Amino acid sequence: MRSLFISLFLLSSEIVFAQANQHEISWGQDGTGITIHANLGASVQDVKIHIRSDRNTRITKITDISTEHPEPQTVLPNPIPNKQIWYPVVDIIRNPGMKGHIMLDSIATVSAWNQHFFKKSEQNIKKINLEADRLEDWENSLYIEPRARRIKDFYIQQIVQPINGALTYHFTPLSEDWKGTITLHYKENGISKTINHKINWSKNTIGRSELTNSALTQKNLKIALSKSIDYILRSQNNNTSSLTYGGLNLFYDLDAQTYRSNHWIWGSGPAVKVLLNARKISELTISTSAAGLLSAAEKIGQSAINTRIMDVTHPMFGVPLSRWRRDIILPDFGYQQCYSTSDANFFSGWAWIPLYTETGNKKYLDAAKLLAETTDRLMTQYGLIPQDYYVDEQKFSEHTIDESGFGAEGIANLYAITKDPKYFNMAEQYIQEHLKKLSRPDGLWERGWHQKTGVQPTIKMTRGLGWAMEGLLAAHRNNPKGPYLNLAKKMADRMQAWQKPDGHWNFITDEPVEKVGISEKGTALWSYLLYQLYAASGEKKYVVMARKSLTWCMKNQYQGPDRQAYGGIIGKTIHSAVGAAFRPWFPITCAYTSAFFSLALMEELKLTKQ
Repeated sequence: MRSLFISLFLLSSEIVFAQANQHEISWGQDGTGITIHANLGASVQDVKIHIRSDRNTRITKITDISTEHPEPQTVLPNPIPNKQIWYPVVDIIRNPGMKGHIMLDSIATVSAWNQHFFKKSEQNIKKINLEADRLEDWENSLYIEPRARRIKDFYIQQIVQPINGALTYHFTPLSEDWKGTITLHYKENGISKTINHKINWSKNTIGRSELTNSALTQKNLKIALSKSIDYILRSQNNNTSSLTYGGLNLFYDLDAQTYRSNHWIWGSGPAVKVLLNARKISELTISTSAAGLLSAAEKIGQSAINTRIMDVTHPMFGVPLSRWRRDIILPDFGYQQCYSTSDANFFSGWAWIPLYTETGNKKYLDAAKLLAETTDRLMTQYGLIPQDYYVDEQKFSEHTIDESGFGAEGIANLYAITKDPKYFNMAEQYIQEHLKKLSRPDGLWERGWHQKTGVQPTIKMTRGLGWAMEGLLAAHRNNPKGPYLNLAKKMADRMQAWQKPDGHWNFITDEPVEKVGISEKGTALWSYLLYQLYAASGEKKYVVMARKSLTWCMKNQYQGPDRQAYGGIIGKTIHSAVGAAFRPWFPITCAYTSAFFSLALMEELKLTKQ
């Protein structure tokens, strides 16, 4: 039998030799990837290397139901449509010439790979061959009809030429640990031969000292902040072939061990402010330099610029992609492409404007101004702007929800750096249009407004009310003489009654945790907002609330065995992945949860330093 040597390079001085499947394995200290050495016959050519990740041993699908879902019978439509969406994982960096291959258990009448990006479907096939530039890092999607079809095999292939029988091949995992199987297929003297080998690889990670407690000391705050920033950095989409290159994967799914949703562009915005602020904080133990932080922030800012609609005749001219909605019932292969001025202005306020302030690069300011022009035009047309524009249907939604209040962030920040009165007036109009339709006497906001049916009553969702609160605080910064600070205080006072003794809020503020789960996103968001409210009002009760929720976040910062999730904050709710139709009640971490947690940590660092 020919010998196969696999070098698994670690950041370690230790070298270990072991025997497995009668092949010698060496672990060395040079590099961070996996190198295969094989001694084959001198006549061997065209060796097919197949790489299979253990993350695809169980490929998840849109119809999966969590065992922790309190009402599993409510998850799927009845009857379930005769279609399915699978989510294969690509967890290695693609080398030139790599291809992906999928084998189905039987012929699919319709299939579509990453259809939301490529708008391409195929009919009556059993094997799907994919060029490397059609593979996304981490989560990919395969739409299938009929629903009964299953993925039998998924692997990455590369054809390599040995030199005089000696083969050396290197590939790099995207993760900090990788398990899988390497298979070599070749012919020797006309006889087909196969070598299989299992790999269990990990690289050492520096700077992972665990928090011993959640006391709000400078040391503990900086440790927590360092972990949170590294989680954000690991979430970045660094696949240059991706249409959303540079943005963040909004979620990490611990059940599937994969990042998800690199197309939720708006959610990356607050991370930019975190990365820029972190450059000015000493004694952070993070995985990159100040220059690396700036580079990561600029990639996020550019990712939104790249996804703008730039047709001057289009109603969303100058607006970047918000996201793709996901639901098995959606007609466009389970996706719906959405552009939103509120999401875009949120992003602009957190990303484009800080980037312009930091770098002086006018492209960010120009992007923010163009977005503001379209926002102004749509306010003139609609008053309260519809929540979304659906690209494929070429129409606006008929509703607007409370969460769109956070769009005031971008317009107010644009006025703050330009002092152009037109942006002051725009920010005033923007928040007033929301208050006309959504404000309530008790200080909360209604859940939404429908153009045909009117008010959609509040559901008291912690996160949604937080986005409304952000709009009020932005409006107050824009116009301190307005009523917005009092409105913000009134809302916070209502929220105080629902904050739990340990500092968290439930997903729906007044519903039992067993039914709705803990709102980890809302708790991190409200922690930051309450620090802002304290700064604006000077009332100590708000910093007390802020610190309680920050302490909960610190206690629940993930430090378990899944290295990719390390430093994030896990949530399990009906909206684990922001939407009841995709991965509800699965354990998921979120990039903007970590961003607002980081921003709250930074606020506390300022206070404890005084």
